Amino acid sequence: MAGGGGSKMLTLESSDGHKFEVKEAIMAAASGTIRIMVEDDCAGGVIPLPQVTGRILSRVIDYCNKHYADPDAAAAAAADPFSSGDPVLDRFDGDFVGGLDQDTLFDIMVAANYLEVQRLLDLTCKTVADQIRGKTVEEMREHFHVVNDYTEEEEKAVRRENAFAFE
Repeated sequence: MAGGGGSKMLTLESSDGHKFEVKEAIMAAASGTIRIMVEDDCAGGVIPLPQVTGRILSRVIDYCNKHYADPDAAAAAAADPFSSGDPVLDRFDGDFVGGLDQDTLFDIMVAANYLEVQRLLDLTCKTVADQIRGKTVEEMREHFHVVNDYTEEEEKAVRRENAFAFE
């Protein structure tokens, strides 16, 4: 498919049937999965992405368009996974993950992994790590809504065997 401005376009279809027209060059630079499809000439027509909903795919595309539209920014992103060296992009990243509910954050993380958008995967993983840094086991359970399924005796045994982790 050809789009405006001479840029070759791809159509991505989410698991819930939403279709997105995207620039091939941007998505191939951002996504290892899409890059392999393009290189293997498997990107003709509509590319189904059965692991990603339209709501999440839209967010991933926004991220990729911001980070990979400029080849210099893409090269800087590859050099340092946690800082682009560009305060505008770093602020965009903070705004992108800031205020996301846990479900959306994890859905974006899963999509970034599936699509092999490494910088976005790194950003979402770092965000989760920052959320749990310094928290006790109980605080982490509460944060992630995890029910403690250990009996009192089992938990004491685990704490005893792994005392270093609870210091």
